[in-house]
Amino acid sequence: MTVSLVIATLGRREELARLLESLETQTFRPFQVVIVDQNPPGYLDGVIAPHAATLDLAVVACEPQGVSSARNLGLERACGDLVAFPDDDCRYAPHTLERVAGLFAANPGMDGLVVAWGEEFSGDAAPAAMEPVSRTGAFRNAGALVQFYRREAVGDVRFDPTLGPGTGLPYGCGEDTDFLLRMLGNGARIHRVSELLVQHAAPDPGGRNLVPKTHAYARGRMRLLRKHGFPLWFRVANVLYPLGRLALEGPRAWRYRTAMFAGRLRAFWQ
Repeated sequence: MTVSLVIATLGRREELARLLESLETQTFRPFQVVIVDQNPPGYLDGVIAPHAATLDLAVVACEPQGVSSARNLGLERACGDLVAFPDDDCRYAPHTLERVAGLFAANPGMDGLVVAWGEEFSGDAAPAAMEPVSRTGAFRNAGALVQFYRREAVGDVRFDPTLGPGTGLPYGCGEDTDFLLRMLGNGARIHRVSELLVQHAAPDPGGRNLVPKTHAYARGRMRLLRKHGFPLWFRVANVLYPLGRLALEGPRAWRYRTAMFAGRLRAFWQ
């Protein structure tokens, strides 16, 4: 079994370097790395060069058109039995690909797998039970960075180029959930496992661009719900969700959760 990792990247040298370093430590081989480079020519040369001889690397250059278009371009170059879409600022645990490939091998009827991500790895956790992913369950911690699929099951499913960051449109997220929902709509059998296999930083509640970014994400979420015909009650629940999280997280999350609530409420009527 082989794996293709499609990485769309723009404006991140240090982060991509950390990801590639984590791929060097993988206990599973072989795997292919397809980097879709939306940067000016030469921007990533110093990042890629140290890994050119040790990783199966393919670099595809393209004009910045957003993460969805970049991933779609990378998918055309993916040739592994499995395909994944790690963010350019995430990291894999040393056993991530070994564990994922093992789960697919042990479950030949499984078309897709969603794993867990966290801010820090906590060591090798005991294997966790798998559960099927439903349409509503697709919204629970299921970003593209933790989605893995059999390449043959993906077929002609692609990311929506109007959703996600970098498109020039106001819909700053939703491309990853949209992809998962479209796979489910095609009859794909997708399961979730709660093992922490991907590291990624959580949103910074005090970030300078927090409010505009959160509003863009809110518009993407509400557009996604309308696109897939989710009922009114579920759309209302999505608007109210940040308030429920705020009650659990306390004052430190005030700015982030209120921005999310305001953005979703505004987008609900648009």
